[in-house]
Amino acid sequence: MEHPVIRNAKAAGKEQGWIESTEPLVAAVSGGGDSVALFFVLRELYRGPIFVAHLDHGIRTVSSRKDAEFVLQLCKENGIDCFLRNASIPRQKERGESLEVAARRIRYEFLEEVRRKVRADWIAVGHNADDTVETILLNLLRGTGLAGLCGLPGRRDSIIRPLIHSTRCELRRFLRERGIPWREDETNLDSHYLRNRLRNELIPLLERDYNPAVARRLLSMRETLIPCRENLEERGRNAAAFLRRELPSVFSSWDLSAIRRLEPSSLAEVFRSEAKRLGLKTLDFDRIATLTELIRSSQGWRFQWEKSLEIRAGSGYLALLDREIFDRPPDEPLVLEEPSGTVRWGLGTFSWEPAEKGKLGFSDFSAILPSLPEKPVIRSSIAAAGYREIETMPWFYRKGWPTVTIGDRMSWTPFWGNLCKISGKETNSPRIRIQFSPDAAQES
Repeated sequence: MEHPVIRNAKAAGKEQGWIESTEPLVAAVSGGGDSVALFFVLRELYRGPIFVAHLDHGIRTVSSRKDAEFVLQLCKENGIDCFLRNASIPRQKERGESLEVAARRIRYEFLEEVRRKVRADWIAVGHNADDTVETILLNLLRGTGLAGLCGLPGRRDSIIRPLIHSTRCELRRFLRERGIPWREDETNLDSHYLRNRLRNELIPLLERDYNPAVARRLLSMRETLIPCRENLEERGRNAAAFLRRELPSVFSSWDLSAIRRLEPSSLAEVFRSEAKRLGLKTLDFDRIATLTELIRSSQGWRFQWEKSLEIRAGSGYLALLDREIFDRPPDEPLVLEEPSGTVRWGLGTFSWEPAEKGKLGFSDFSAILPSLPEKPVIRSSIAAAGYREIETMPWFYRKGWPTVTIGDRMSWTPFWGNLCKISGKETNSPRIRIQFSPDAAQES
């Protein structure tokens, strides 16, 4: 008779799309009961090559080393290649990160690195049904919406959770029945961590004093809500794509007036979909509420998403950008003395060269200007703010965005506008072609 853990994993495989796959797969194996169960379930069910990745967090010096030795031996006995990395999480923790968040970030960065190295389609992690219950409760305590009430997804992009339908007890029973050993992580008993307090204190209290089936009830709620969440996510993705506007050097930008007309749930989903698309942290319920209030109130504000990434509003646009790029001091004005050349300036690169005589012309990132005795000057748009033609430029561009001026008779601001006051005599002068290539937004 088929073991319930295997049966549950088959169902998860069909839902998540990996059950028929023959492509390489990376399994995250820590040596604990969940990941060891994952190892043997995949050995039994998965049709393609399996690679193991083990990260020594450096938090538990002696036992961490023994975990690594255990996983290496497990892989050796089963003929599986293992990728091992030692990492000191406390030293690599970024400013404002908890130890738990840092460990998770570094772990998934390592798993993704291994996935690319072996060209795998999947990263399998050992989260189970109890992890889902704990995540739902964590989200409730922190404040959440529909997505948070669904807990852990069975699959997110290349990350799959084959054990999502089995409980921790079922996984341990599966291992014991087969005589398979595993390692215990003593930090799971440390109630300093909130998830451990939920696991070891709150959930047993709820089961004892309120409802012995509380975990099953929360999982049933999750199954009911998942179709609603999927529908809402699709609406958010569609709204984000439809309302997106192309602005240079930003990660994303939208039509502010249209964004304001969205109902709160759709507005929140726009930003959740952007977080997923860009690999950013998802904003929690309170921060989404704060952002929504800002969007509906005014322009000229800034909202920190994470690190140096901010959402800013101005001139009818909403943009997600890197403040370290946009808030740098403006470059000094640069006179184009040479007949041709290339130079970096502000948020991009200029190139210029002589052009054939003809009409003056302007496009978003290219202009044909007269070659006059007065040389073109590249200067900060904030210094050229008197030109009415760039009044549509959002405030957050003006410090580092260039404007090319020829005296006070001509200006060209890439993407945003131009001003031309050239006499008939000067229209027959030689021409100069100037191009501007804005920098693409890049994560810092």
